[in-house]
Amino acid sequence: MTKKKVILLVVAALFAVSGLTALPSGNITGGVGCIVVAAVCAYFGLKKKSAGKENENRTPAPAAASGGRVLDTIRTKVVGVTFNNEDGENRQDILSRMSGSEDITVEKYTYNGEPAAYVKWGDKVIGNLSAELAGDLARKYPKARYTAEILEISGGGVQTFGCNIELDVIEDATPSVSQHTGETTVYVDRSNKKYHSKPNCSGMKNPKSIPLSQAKKKYTACKKCCK
Repeated sequence: MTKKKVILLVVAALFAVSGLTALPSGNITGGVGCIVVAAVCAYFGLKKKSAGKENENRTPAPAAASGGRVLDTIRTKVVGVTFNNEDGENRQDILSRMSGSEDITVEKYTYNGEPAAYVKWGDKVIGNLSAELAGDLARKYPKARYTAEILEISGGGVQTFGCNIELDVIEDATPSVSQHTGETTVYVDRSNKKYHSKPNCSGMKNPKSIPLSQAKKKYTACKKCCK
């Protein structure tokens, strides 16, 4: 719950108490007015974001040029969520507008000569990977790229907003046939129950490559690209 919603609910409670106090004393107009104001404040305090507003703020993830093999999957907390960005906007204000369904990206960079990584919603930085994690990943997987999904936007109200993510470390390029076994590689993503021969089929987001034999156990073939 955002700070704005908490304030609205507090105001609603105060007006409700004032209205209920005024009615027994004979101040009907004042009492009814306070109750009406309380109801309006409570309505907006409890109202959830409309789907249209969420979609307006939703930033599509860039399509992957190639699927790439997932080298590692890590669940981690985004750090630096209370800092200001270069444009002066505080990251807490950005997180307060997020529902948790947004697409995010992870962008590698160097800070004071050390590996670092931004976590971004569109062009807005919401935080970073921890210095320890960014350094560890850079040493283990120097040529990998990262994709991520939001697990939870935590906090709100009187608590600081936070963000927990699931990070996939993906091989920069993967051939369509495994170099070790000669087995055909296909592509899947979390939102699809079919496997594909092309990583850009059916608008897949962050496709992962897996062996065909493994895909057949859990997925069905796409009729568009697997003919």
